[in-house]
Amino acid sequence: MKKIYSFSIAVILAATTNAQSIVDFESFGLNPESYDNGSAGNGDFTIGDLTFTNYYNASWMSWNGFTVSNTTDVTTAGYLNDFSAFTGTGANGTSTYAIHYPSGIITGAANIVIENFKITNGTYPAINMRDGDAYTKQFGSVNGIDGNPDGTNGEDFLKVWIIGENESGTAKDSVDFYLADYRFSDNNLDYIVDTWENIDLTALNVPVNKLSFRFESSDVNPAGPWINTPTYFAIDEISYKSVLGLNSVENDFVNIWPNPATDRISVTGMEGSLTLTALNGQNVFSTIHKDITSIDMSTFQKGIYFLTLTTENSILTEKVVLR
Repeated sequence: MKKIYSFSIAVILAATTNAQSIVDFESFGLNPESYDNGSAGNGDFTIGDLTFTNYYNASWMSWNGFTVSNTTDVTTAGYLNDFSAFTGTGANGTSTYAIHYPSGIITGAANIVIENFKITNGTYPAINMRDGDAYTKQFGSVNGIDGNPDGTNGEDFLKVWIIGENESGTAKDSVDFYLADYRFSDNNLDYIVDTWENIDLTALNVPVNKLSFRFESSDVNPAGPWINTPTYFAIDEISYKSVLGLNSVENDFVNIWPNPATDRISVTGMEGSLTLTALNGQNVFSTIHKDITSIDMSTFQKGIYFLTLTTENSILTEKVVLR
């Protein structure tokens, strides 16, 4: 016998979304022109409802994850200047920001959804890409660090993949951002990012509770292969909200996002038959669901719908609000 699950109307109507919060790192209280790379051994740190990974290796005096900084040096080349944003300030002229290297993770507390953040280059990778050095090619050059053609024809790039994951870890989606792009046919359009840019995570097919990052570059060492370009970026003003109830319907069976919706919803969860029904009983959408299903509701009338997922052993119905 199949089990039938549904949410009570009282619970659904009580769903709430708290106001947006922003992590801007100013509360870290750094002295001027300083940074905290975890050398005191404190490890991961939490600001607001977000936790940032940090690992410091005292033997090598190296770090991994996130360093909080307010240094303003945008001219000194080399790895000794790896704590500065290429803008010289935090986002919107603030003083403090974080530097990511090379594989940090940001995790929200329970019911937290990360919606967007600001990103820019670090000074160290930006100058290396612009000018090159013994270990990094000059972007736009047809030659690699050995002085020989490297096959790129000067069409270089540094890209970071931003990977969002839901709270239960059952669904992921990603968006990419080019920190530098020299692939244009018109070389006047080539660029290295030197301003704070916004990364919008609300278009992803999951409610983002956890962020991880992966780099991709045209400048790779064939002996590795590994990326020659320094894998840093600066991050600031991470916006998130606390989502309860209907706004993020998430359980062991199905996850609907966003809800309420304005034009589209994404569904993740168990495989099965998926149907969307209007209040009048009309079936407005149906499909076989695997992994992620995106439903375009832009032409539907505003109102209440019911999403039903039928699996081999259960039937689950959730309420969807289209505004």
